[in-house]
Amino acid sequence: MKVWIIGADGMLGSALMQSCLRKEIDVTGTSRQEANIIQFDVLSAMAAQIRPTHIVNCAAYTDVDGAEKEPELALAVNAEGAANAARVARDCGARLIHISTDYVFNGDGTQAYVEEDLCAPTNQYGQSKWEGEKRVLGLLADACIVRTSWLFGTKGKNFISSLMNWFQQQEELQVVFDQRGKPTYRHDLAAAILTLLDASGIIHFANDGERSRYQIALDLMEASKERGIQLRCQRIIPIPSSKFPTPAVRPSYSVLNTNKYFHLTNIKPRPWGEVLNDYLSHYASSA
Repeated sequence: MKVWIIGADGMLGSALMQSCLRKEIDVTGTSRQEANIIQFDVLSAMAAQIRPTHIVNCAAYTDVDGAEKEPELALAVNAEGAANAARVARDCGARLIHISTDYVFNGDGTQAYVEEDLCAPTNQYGQSKWEGEKRVLGLLADACIVRTSWLFGTKGKNFISSLMNWFQQQEELQVVFDQRGKPTYRHDLAAAILTLLDASGIIHFANDGERSRYQIALDLMEASKERGIQLRCQRIIPIPSSKFPTPAVRPSYSVLNTNKYFHLTNIKPRPWGEVLNDYLSHYASSA
């Protein structure tokens, strides 16, 4: 087995590199500077050099609000780039694992979304990722698409790392209460990807535990205080998303059903409280 991680310097890609090295999997990771996902010829040449059996595409345009201002760039990376990865995998006979998002759904549901539910993105980011899914499966029918949600970790910008920064800077914080999803720890997603290297089709993975953004903030503050992490923030105020407008409309409910992942692997995703403690352990050691 030889795994090639495209986008290995990002929040997920770097965690996946660590997981591969721990398991002594033969792995090569490339950054955007080494192999830009939108440059097919560069990818093809890199594939000829690496000769992978598996390609994991972690490269993505992930700035949800930025995609509203740069829809062409988001589409180039998340759709055309995904198609490039599929073409390269097809040409070199490698299996492809492509990472997608809960934002392909419109958020009007009230039950956790299963893989077969209708996609109807509410923003340009979600639209670009959905286009990527369709192009990948159109080119490579046995590809594996792993949808995840609310990814977080100590590396990179994400909602939970932003909360930690705000806790240090503000005495009072307003957080929306009417957006619900499942936070996913980057190391857990990396481990899950390694269990799906030979899987096909669309599979949902997220940590167990549906939460609102407001509940996440409360949990994070309480757990931080229990660990003795000094915070300036003393009060979190719940507000509706209508009082906190953003360029991109977020789904109000984007909870992913992970039963298919469990049935395929017999591995139950870890609960939110457990991965929160892991995150804070890493946060404290890197502070």
